[in-house]
Amino acid sequence: MGQSNLRIVSLLSSATEIACELGLEKNLVGISHECDYPLSIRSLPIASEIKINPALPSASIHNSVLERVEKGLSIYRVKPEILEELKPDIILTQHQCEVCAVSPKDLEEAVRSLTKKDTVVCSLSAFALDDICKDFRKVGAVTGREKEAEDLVTRFWIRLNQVNAKTGTHLKVRPKVLALEWLDPPIIAGSWIPEMITLAGGDPMIVDGPKPFKKVSWEELHEQQPDKILIFPCGWSIERTLEEMKLPQIKEKLEAWPAFKSVPVAVCDGNQYFNRPGPRIADSLEILGAALWPEKFPTKRYGFTFVTNLASS
Repeated sequence: MGQSNLRIVSLLSSATEIACELGLEKNLVGISHECDYPLSIRSLPIASEIKINPALPSASIHNSVLERVEKGLSIYRVKPEILEELKPDIILTQHQCEVCAVSPKDLEEAVRSLTKKDTVVCSLSAFALDDICKDFRKVGAVTGREKEAEDLVTRFWIRLNQVNAKTGTHLKVRPKVLALEWLDPPIIAGSWIPEMITLAGGDPMIVDGPKPFKKVSWEELHEQQPDKILIFPCGWSIERTLEEMKLPQIKEKLEAWPAFKSVPVAVCDGNQYFNRPGPRIADSLEILGAALWPEKFPTKRYGFTFVTNLASS
């Protein structure tokens, strides 16, 4: 089948963005419940849904996820009736994190109902920055867009290196940066985030490289003395994060943390940027550079906001 006739369903927001960057937007026929960029894809049929309430406080979401995972249950449902109707040639998904998107296990159960057509399942698994580029190439290979994928890899690393040239890994004095990927319980960001902090001229705390995310207690968090604090809960906008930070049970614990009241605190858009291992990780690094070194990125003012007072933010 020619490239122009490919029918693609993406069940991962970052995979949707990768496909669009490779010139495959016109081939997308279905997306996941989390796919929202670029705006032009939002009218496509949605082939998955979440089984927990995303409007719950962070502690409740965390407990609900743990409960389902411990029981061997998924927090997502693939809609086999939609997949059967769409008849995709390729389904893009992931097998890294069962909390982030539809996993192959979920998908295989749904694909069994697609008896009318052989469908290729392309599963992505980004953990480090290099893995993100491997995923660019993997989508390029399965769709016949190898050259476009290599071009994307090149553009991606050029942008990362441009940020690094401004901030520099060579700095003698580097700020200690603590990056929170979840609020209650506090979870320190891992995977590609520590690498990004290093490229942006900082030293990541607690998780210091492309390693698993680490849950800490509030007591452990309060012992930390970072020079900068980043907060970008997985899947949340800046507005959603600020709402959570103002909840009495969260606000009290944050304000009991000496560093929270004495160092710059940047709340970033985790949903659109930091949490998605796709092309806009390059944007995320630029945002991170501006959050750590605002004087070096005077025009970069989207994707984050500084918080000085929870009562007025």
